[in-house]
Amino acid sequence: MNNPQIVSSIIGLVLAVVIYWLVRRDHLAPKQALRWVLVATAILVLGTFPVIIDWVGYTVGIAYPPIIPVIVGLGAALIKIMLMDIQQNKSNITQDRIIQKLAILEAELKVLQNIKK
Repeated sequence: MNNPQIVSSIIGLVLAVVIYWLVRRDHLAPKQALRWVLVATAILVLGTFPVIIDWVGYTVGIAYPPIIPVIVGLGAALIKIMLMDIQQNKSNITQDRIIQKLAILEAELKVLQNIKK
């Protein structure tokens, strides 16, 4: 093993330990933790066996195989950002509906209070 392999392996292991710690402290939901464990495993495996990236690059026909993890990581980050935007939009819609229902209930309460007087 050479230095980049050791560093990548250590990063994968540290990431796995941090994920475990975050799940135990209820800072990370198990659903998200599973995704992060897969990322940590991929980092550990690809860091330990970089020949996998070379093989994939040769099979797909990519001239510079080390760019594959960068492209995959960028694609995953873009997908995650898009999913976060979708979730934010859903939360905004739900919040708007709750505000509208609250306004209706407050108006009905005023009407009922005026009837009692």
